[in-house]
Amino acid sequence: MENAREEAGLNANEAAKGIPDRHRPLNLPQWGVPGLGLRQSSPVWSDLLVLKWLLGLCVGFPIVCFWIKSNLKKNKEIQKNAYLAAFQLLYLMPTFHIVVKATQIWYFNGLAHKETTAFERVFDKVDGLPGIAKIAFASQIWKFFISMGEFDLAWPEFLGSQLLSTVLSYWTMSVPYMQYYAVYYFGACELTNLPLAAIDLGRYYPSTIGSGMKGVVDIGLKVLFASLFVYFRVYGWFFMSKQVYEDTMFILDAKNLPAGFEYPCPREVVYGVVVMLGMFSLLNVAWLWQIAKEAKTTLFGGKKKKGKSSSSNSKSSAGRGQPPARKGTRSSARKKTN
Repeated sequence: MENAREEAGLNANEAAKGIPDRHRPLNLPQWGVPGLGLRQSSPVWSDLLVLKWLLGLCVGFPIVCFWIKSNLKKNKEIQKNAYLAAFQLLYLMPTFHIVVKATQIWYFNGLAHKETTAFERVFDKVDGLPGIAKIAFASQIWKFFISMGEFDLAWPEFLGSQLLSTVLSYWTMSVPYMQYYAVYYFGACELTNLPLAAIDLGRYYPSTIGSGMKGVVDIGLKVLFASLFVYFRVYGWFFMSKQVYEDTMFILDAKNLPAGFEYPCPREVVYGVVVMLGMFSLLNVAWLWQIAKEAKTTLFGGKKKKGKSSSSNSKSSAGRGQPPARKGTRSSARKKTN
């Protein structure tokens, strides 16, 4: 009783000073805003789809590593680094799910050709997008921590892009904000990663897998990857990003807002999305340059400088948001330190 009276007195004093009731439900979106909005009660920690993918990837990774080591004992190349093979195989699972769902929404459901206004593109919910964003959110968190355990994956730019993708996917779910564009950026663009996965496996294991991908298969995969990259991450990305910028400027202009309209998110989120999108756009330009150099080498020949990683490393890194491959490998780096 005494505690109840003290609590009631405290609430009365706070109300008199204009402080909101601490026990009154907050009128915030389900996933939590402002800022990152990670509240203790946020469904980020209890959403079954997020937890299912995150737990499945975390548990599946050591299982796949153990399976590779147990069943491919005679293959020294794969045995030497089962970590990369397990990463590539497991990462295909969320990528494939995202691509299938996004392709269905963007192309077959007609979202890409739907007549929409700036407000609809920015603030309207898109059926099926929350599932894509949740899988992307879980897989990016998993990728970030798994990548730190392998030299060939732990580029600062790669890790940084994963953090940015995690924040963007969270904002997309939490506000909701720009779900229309998220279908393209988080989903359709991931098509580039399907041929990239095969290219990466051939690069990491040249004797085992790469030997079977020489000639027509290797060139075909690289041409397919480069074509998808140019179409989705250069051509389509440019026009989509231009529209994002125009829509953002439109909703930031007070005269375009309906009477009584309130933003469902802080202005920091609005500006943050534009800044992060600009950073990804610059990375796409850098990766396009690497692809162009690889294409020039393939078509016209040319000697590669000693000590530098092959340009195919750079090319295969581009589609997943990775920077050009590092000089040397994990083993060579260890030798230098010894």
